[in-house]
Amino acid sequence: MLLTNGRIHTMDAAGSVVDSLVIREDRVMFAGRRGDINADPGEAMLDLGGRAVLPGLVDGHGHLMLLAKARLELNLSPTNSEEEIAAMVGAAAARRRPGEWIAGRGWDQTRWPGQRFPTRASIDRAAPGHPVALVRVDGHATWASSAALARADVTRHTSDPPGGRIPRDDRGEPTGLLIDMAQELIRPLVPPPSEERFDEAVRVVIAECLAKGLTGAHEPGLDLAALASYTRLIGRGHFPFRVFAALSGKKAWGEYRERAAVETVGDGRLTVGAIKLWLDGALGSRGAALHAPYCDDPGNTGLVLVPPEEVERLTREATSRGFHVWVHAIGDRANTLVLDVFERVLAGGGPRPRLRVEHAQILAPADIPRFARLGVVPSMQPTHCTSDMRWAGERLGPERLQGAYAWRSMLDAGAYIAGGSDFPVEDANPFHGLYAAVTRCPRDGDDPCWQPAQRMTRDEAVRSFTIWNARSIGRESELGSLEPGKRADLIALSDDVFACAAERIAGITPILTMLGGEVVAGGPPAR
Repeated sequence: MLLTNGRIHTMDAAGSVVDSLVIREDRVMFAGRRGDINADPGEAMLDLGGRAVLPGLVDGHGHLMLLAKARLELNLSPTNSEEEIAAMVGAAAARRRPGEWIAGRGWDQTRWPGQRFPTRASIDRAAPGHPVALVRVDGHATWASSAALARADVTRHTSDPPGGRIPRDDRGEPTGLLIDMAQELIRPLVPPPSEERFDEAVRVVIAECLAKGLTGAHEPGLDLAALASYTRLIGRGHFPFRVFAALSGKKAWGEYRERAAVETVGDGRLTVGAIKLWLDGALGSRGAALHAPYCDDPGNTGLVLVPPEEVERLTREATSRGFHVWVHAIGDRANTLVLDVFERVLAGGGPRPRLRVEHAQILAPADIPRFARLGVVPSMQPTHCTSDMRWAGERLGPERLQGAYAWRSMLDAGAYIAGGSDFPVEDANPFHGLYAAVTRCPRDGDDPCWQPAQRMTRDEAVRSFTIWNARSIGRESELGSLEPGKRADLIALSDDVFACAAERIAGITPILTMLGGEVVAGGPPAR
């Protein structure tokens, strides 16, 4: 196929822009000027109509599994109060058999009047007798009903588990919140969807991602049931997407680790090549591990979910088998701890797979240059900044904000950033992430742009969703740019992200998405 009459940003090292591509099978064979091509008269041609083209955008931290599960549960993301969610739970209870579980995801108390955490009382009134488990938007807290707590045998006498917290009221009774590892008391009891329902939900969310311009994702924390689903769908030809998976270090890794070092399914559609570990919680639920207490919760310095020595043991075990290691670290203390672990592992020599810190949101100044020095990749999500800017200052205070969502500081220190969204925590739309990275401005409302000195350039932002993401998993020779020999994953756009007004970036849409040289969303047929 010949693609021509476009403004094709190859994202090679020189930032080359060409007007034509030649694709053979699933690879780019030529990128250059139309006049340099002697096309076969019978060759299919697609006229791009002057449109801008980018390599397919990849979300460096996106949970396809959780996005699919969210389609099968109550969607709490649009809600604005505890009472509104209780009404949704009550409506769901009216459709359920007595005692049946009700699950949901997406609540965020920072968007509610008063910003108070919810309690079990409201959902007990709405759905008496039903076990209810509602996961916070960031996945680091669950709001449970009394019936759910009873099924999990969580009472006033239940101790906080390591790495978790069970908030209690003035009488010592659980409020209904379970923070971080305390969620594991209930999570195994919530019935999973059937294979058929989950497979169909995966197909739906892949189509949504393709329509937004994503051709792939790096998925942290994948479990073996989702791995089996993706493999089934690939076998049926129903998986037009690329996933580089990091298995959950909580359980999946223990069951998987004796297999071959790295597994690839479906000619690059699915690669299992990393493990994901969690060192701390999240800032929104005050579980991110900080060096000093939260400004709005004196005495609380957050949670360390897994002892650093266990993170080090698992890192050595995984890297010895050729797997990359990604560690969730949000707070400044967690980031110091994981960098210390990585430094010790790297000092021992041996295999050097890509080591990543997922989120790297709050950093001590001394830790910023350590990423580049150690070769550790910060995997960062730009829309977390524009979502958290409303309340992050209350948690951290002005001094720690200097190291918050510090993209410019990280880049200036010599690191490169793997860009993503953390969907379904944020919208999967990569142009929302590009807009946040370039502007540090919210997409709506009257809030001013936040800490503009930490912005990325447009080139850096696009690289973070393309070639830098590929580099962060050791696939830069195959993916991430439109250079000869690489996979022909690309998107043609409604507007040129490099030339349009900054305020229009968030609204850009793909008019054509190709994966391996095949049109998988939008676009006219080749002629």
